[in-house]
Amino acid sequence: MRCFFQLVPGILFILGLAACHPRPIDDLALADVAIKAAQKVKADALAPDFFRKAENFYLRAKKDFTEGYYDSSKKFASQARMMAEKAEYRALQRQTQSKTKIMDEDTSGTSPDPFK
Repeated sequence: MRCFFQLVPGILFILGLAACHPRPIDDLALADVAIKAAQKVKADALAPDFFRKAENFYLRAKKDFTEGYYDSSKKFASQARMMAEKAEYRALQRQTQSKTKIMDEDTSGTSPDPFK
């Protein structure tokens, strides 16, 4: 019986540590900002695959957060941020490619548009 009373404080301490798991609020905020930045450069149209994955990961992260699965929420928020950054980068690449293509057509003097 005496051994039981010696174990109780240790067990309560371990349970207390497990209950104090940090919430991934910063990770969710960073993912949200990354998705908004990707939207700003029209990634939903220029890089729809990456953008859609980012949105899906973000929605899953929010769902897991509300259900209390903080490890899973942190993982999905991180994946959402990475996918949103890839979508933003791909959208900026495509915008740059289309601008340089237009600039090259203007400088060469030949345009594919016969009505110009």
